[in-house]
This record gives sequence, C-alpha cells and structure tokens, in this order.
Amino acid sequence: MQPIDFDIREKVLNDQGNIVISASAGTGKTHTTIERIKADISRCNNYQTFAAITFTNKASKEIQNRLGPNKGSGFVGTNDNFILSEIIQPFMYDVYGEECKGDIKPDYSTENQIKSTVDGIEKIKATLTMCKASNQKRNFPFILTLDILTKSDSARKYLMSKYYRIYIDEYQDSDVDMHRLFLYLCDDLNIPLFIVGDVKQSIYGWRGTDKEGFISLFTKDGFTKYELRHNFRSNIQIQNYSNILIEDVRHYYQKVELKDEVQLFEYSSENEALEFIKSWVDMKESCAMLIYQNAQAERWSNMLKADGLDFSHIPSSPLDNSNLESEHIWIAREIAKYNYRSSYSEYDFMDEIVTPKAYKVSEIRKHLEDTVSKKGNKAELKDSYIEFLIYLDYDEGTLNLNQTIDTLFKVLNDDKYFNTYNQDLFKQVVTTIHSAKGLEYKQIIIFADNYNFQDDDNRFLHYVAVTRPEDKLLILCNGKYSFNNYMRKINYAVGETKKLGIEIVVDGVIKIMND
Repeated sequence: MQPIDFDIREKVLNDQGNIVISASAGTGKTHTTIERIKADISRCNNYQTFAAITFTNKASKEIQNRLGPNKGSGFVGTNDNFILSEIIQPFMYDVYGEECKGDIKPDYSTENQIKSTVDGIEKIKATLTMCKASNQKRNFPFILTLDILTKSDSARKYLMSKYYRIYIDEYQDSDVDMHRLFLYLCDDLNIPLFIVGDVKQSIYGWRGTDKEGFISLFTKDGFTKYELRHNFRSNIQIQNYSNILIEDVRHYYQKVELKDEVQLFEYSSENEALEFIKSWVDMKESCAMLIYQNAQAERWSNMLKADGLDFSHIPSSPLDNSNLESEHIWIAREIAKYNYRSSYSEYDFMDEIVTPKAYKVSEIRKHLEDTVSKKGNKAELKDSYIEFLIYLDYDEGTLNLNQTIDTLFKVLNDDKYFNTYNQDLFKQVVTTIHSAKGLEYKQIIIFADNYNFQDDDNRFLHYVAVTRPEDKLLILCNGKYSFNNYMRKINYAVGETKKLGIEIVVDGVIKIMND
C-alpha cells in the first residue's frame, strides 16, 4: 500500500533549488533525506560533493551507515564539526591573522565561557580554544563562522565550489545564530539547502532553539515547501488524536472508526488505576508508562510489579542533565554505556569520535577498561578520566571536571542505571517523558495531570508522549478535576477542527471509559 503522500515524496526526490520539509514523528524523515542524497549523487556529473549536517554524532553515524559507499567524498557530521573543519579551522587566520593558525580545539565548559565575540576571538588567539557564549541564547562558534564568511573571499569561494547542496536534519533544533548562517549559505553563496524538521516540535520546542526560524522558511521566497503526512509508526486513530491538538495539522484528521486505540480513564485511587491497566494492557506487546518525574516513575513501577505486571523502571541518567553540557560530556556518557552494556565495545566509542582515524582502537580499549576499573575510588576515577581526555586531545587545564566526575561516579556505582543503558532488554517499562523522545512502543500510558497546555514546553512533551505508540494510547486522569481540565482541551480541539469544515465528534477521537 502506497503512503497517502506518495506524490509529495516523489517531488521531494526530484525538485531542485532550496527545499524545506515538515516531517512529523514516524513519517520517515531520515529515509527521505538519504534517498534524496542518493538521487543527487547519481545526478551530479562534476567534481562537487555534498554536506549532510546533523545535530548529534548518532544521527551522523546513521546517515553514514545508510549511505554506505554512496557517501564518497561527501561530508557527514554534526553542525559544530562542519563549521570548525570546513570554515573556522582553515580560514580564521585569513580574517584575524596568523595567531589563529593552528589546531583549534573546542572546550565548552562553564569556566571557558566568553561575554562577547571580541573576547572569544582573543581567547582563540591566546589558546587556540573554541569556547561558548555565557548568554545561552547566543552561539559564538556560529557567530564567528558567519563573520569569517562575510570577510573571507577564500572561504566563500571554497564552499561555493565544493558543495552542490547541503542537507540539514532536525532543523527545528537550530538556534538563531545557526539559522542566520544557514540562510547566508543559500541567500548569499547560492548553495541550495535541503532542510527537514518538525513544525510541531518547532512550535513546542525546547528553550534555546529558534522557534520561528524553521517556521519562517515556509513563507520565505526561493524555498519549495512540503509536508510529509504519512505516519509509518502510529495507526490513524492515534494520529488523529495527536493532530487535532495542534492547530497547524488539524486538517489532517481522517474519519475512521475508533475502537480501543485511544482511551481515557478517570481514577479515584491508585488501586483503581492499576486494575484498569491490568485489563487494558497486552503484556505480550511492548508498553511504556511515561511520567514526568523519576521518583514517580520508580514508584509506579514498584506498584505495577506488586500487582503482577512486570514493568521495569528505566531511570533517566544524571549524565544527561543540561547543567552538565560541555564539549566532553559525551565521553562520560559513553563510559557509562561501556560499563553497563555488554554489547558496547571500543568500536562503538570510535563511532562517536569526530575524527576516529586520529586514534588507535587498542588505546581506546585500554582507556575505557582503565577508567571503568577505577569506578570504586573517585580520586582514581578522576585521574583515569583526565588521562582519557588528554589522549582525546582535550586540554586538562581548561576543563571543569568536578561535577562531571561526581555524576559519573554516582552512575557507575548505582546498579539501577543498568536499566537506563539497556532499555532494549525490557518489553514493559516505566520511564520519564524526557527519556521517551526517539523511542516507540506498541502501547503507551500517560497521566493527564503531567501536562499544562498553557506552557510551550509541556505541550511539546505531550506531543512527544502521544506520538510514541503504534497501536494503543491510554490517558489516566487522577480525579474529577484532572479529568475536566483535560477534557476542556479535547473539546476545544474538536471544536476548532469542526470550524475547518471537518465532521468530527469527541467520541470519534477518544473513548472515555468511565461513561
């Protein structure tokens, strides 16, 4: 059976110029990008190549693996790696002088923050260290990159001659300064862009991203706009429910018979909720209960187990907390995987390194083994960790490590985090909503009172949660107040959908089990 947007997908593969695509969860965003890259490679008959820019090393690795030998000389990597290796490193000295000529190393630790662009440039001249702005809304490396391009004729000519197209995934995660740079590439350098993102996540995205940047591309001259509508993950009933709650996609509602795909249950006691869950859940299929806080997730896991339902608690890792973000925090996260995941090896670690050819597999294995072996003594763990960082070309003197080491020590010595790094071993889980992005299950259970629809971040979390299930979604309301509050939102969404001339009733969207 062809997807409902088959004709659109054909155009996406063949249209030229700048292209922007809104692709929601489950619509095959990465597959579409890969197929377009392959099509463009087959059409290119000159010396030029492409760049595929992602926001994570994991996403870069996936694109590289899917392209295989088709990648050729193309660049596939993170946005930070792209600007550092293609623009800052080779051309900064052209603008700011010989002091900037050398191997510039990123270090985004808190103590290395700068207050102005001038401070950042002086920091690079003095230490060859790339840093970040203390103002969380500004992105110094991208500000610097745009400045270099506007002032260096050599840099501009290099990019224009090398790339026939640049592909950017998850564009809704771009900040203001990233957006400005990408627009410069297409508007001033005439390098066509192929941009993919999720309008829903752009509207209800995390703080720090440029919520308007991605949306603005859909009204920008010179861009051909597309939306991928076919969700390959969730059934139509779940798609209908998630779509009507968001203004921009309400018109995608499709009238189909609602059976038990989306249910709402009001409970007056936890025992009543547990009894209903027992009658609702199919333990032969995967299921996740998504809760806002770790402590509540653990508590519900224990209650479900006590009631005969083997739901495992998947705690979120403290190493993923935003206050730990730095250029080197990924190393601590990979060490935790090495400690807990039997299938994880030094080769997996190598896949996360931006320039893996610069390091030896045997040395990576040695450092991983040594660091994990010291987990029982915090001082020894710190020494071993620092040695690892130095081997990976991080400057020991500029790193603020104490909080990272404290957190890594905690994670490595608490066996509850085994579950965190081995989620694929468990069919039924209770975890936090924040940990659910990117995951999918046959069945999902959420709690209505975890969401405040007046708050942008909360609306985004709700979207993340209700787009995880393939077959069944259950919303639990704790008491009449929670039920009434949640139903007000459903009734409003149904009313707004009716205004579009669509025949719709509440009972066609969600089945209320207390009636």
